[in-house]
Amino acid sequence: MSQIPENKRRHVRVPTNLAYRFVVENQEYVGQVGNISLSGAFLSAPNPPLNPSHLCQSGILQICLHHEALTLKCDIIYAATIEGTFPVGVGVCFSETDAPTQQSIKALEVALGLKSHPPH
Repeated sequence: MSQIPENKRRHVRVPTNLAYRFVVENQEYVGQVGNISLSGAFLSAPNPPLNPSHLCQSGILQICLHHEALTLKCDIIYAATIEGTFPVGVGVCFSETDAPTQQSIKALEVALGLKSHPPH
């Protein structure tokens, strides 16, 4: 009988408290990154709040990591607006289609020692 993997995510997530600036449709949101991986991040308590109507929208995430400015194009894939079972914030996945995002992902990999999960 095969075992179900404990973590089905492609990449390891790392908890963090990096400040972020996220721009969606010319509106700026700020807060802290709750966790980050090579494929996405959880943006804690955006100010002003983002809500489920923003799902599937694209934006530009900017963070500063070890004095290096990173810019990542991403899509909103999750939004929680009520404190409770889940923390308030949005989940984003990185779009790896542009050069600045690809360079920023490589910088994350090096700076945070992030790697993909090994195949099961």
